[in-house]
Amino acid sequence: MLQKPERHSALDTLNKLRQMTWTQVYRYNGLKWEKIISVKPPKGIEALYSLRITQSRRATAYRERDFIRLLTIASDHDATYGQTSVSKNSNNVIINLWWC
Repeated sequence: MLQKPERHSALDTLNKLRQMTWTQVYRYNGLKWEKIISVKPPKGIEALYSLRITQSRRATAYRERDFIRLLTIASDHDATYGQTSVSKNSNNVIINLWWC
């Protein structure tokens, strides 16, 4: 669970994401949008990515057309890169953001 200051930081990041184009998401250094190559994506997902949600936490996400699907927010910054895997039967929180 995120503590209040970190929760506000995460919400600020999510609000910023909603206002960005895909090109901006890919290029914005503050998010550190990176393809995860150490984890095989689940069937039907082209690639998994990580992005900075707060100063100390990264999220696992994938792109589905105009949506970004956030799968996990790792409490351990390095866990995003392969310590755990994402499965269709897991209890991951999925947050859908879309672009107009």
